[in-house]
Amino acid sequence: MSAERKLKGINFLGTLKTLGKQHGGEVRQRVEKRLSGELGESVRHGALLASGWYPAGWYGNLLDAIVAETRGDAGSVRLLSRAAVAADFKTLFKVVRLFMTAQVALQQSMRVSRRYIDGGEIEVVSAGDGHIHYRFREYHGYTRLMWWDFIGGIEGVLSNLGAEDMTARVIAGGEDGDAHMEVVLRWRDR
Repeated sequence: MSAERKLKGINFLGTLKTLGKQHGGEVRQRVEKRLSGELGESVRHGALLASGWYPAGWYGNLLDAIVAETRGDAGSVRLLSRAAVAADFKTLFKVVRLFMTAQVALQQSMRVSRRYIDGGEIEVVSAGDGHIHYRFREYHGYTRLMWWDFIGGIEGVLSNLGAEDMTARVIAGGEDGDAHMEVVLRWRDR
């Protein structure tokens, strides 16, 4: 059995920050209170570091708590992630957009992903104007909500690069416990 992936603390902190902005501080506090064990203690005591590495299962537990407290689903996790990434990188992408299209940026996804996840493989199966087909492998410990969070993050990048009318279709994997997923994303450039 392969080791569970780890995620950078910035993933947790950005998600919680965006949750607070979108749903209010009270909902964020309820989510934090719902978290158990070492994760809950780390979040409530401010010990979760942006630069630290934490088990994928912890992030899955955070997303589960968010869905429970907001009465959401995978779609709401996707939108939360999209908003978190779009907010975090808005200034950076204003500069990147001068030099790079959405297509080129998404083809560089493996390099970017390594800054936030400690492994896994990303293959660009095909790419063209307004679409990209990814194959993700070796994302051990991922849940369905985590996959939709990942898709939402990609859409946040696309949004910052001028894309709109985004759709995503999972064509393989992406359920609880699946270490692999294939997805096709489509968009229209503004």
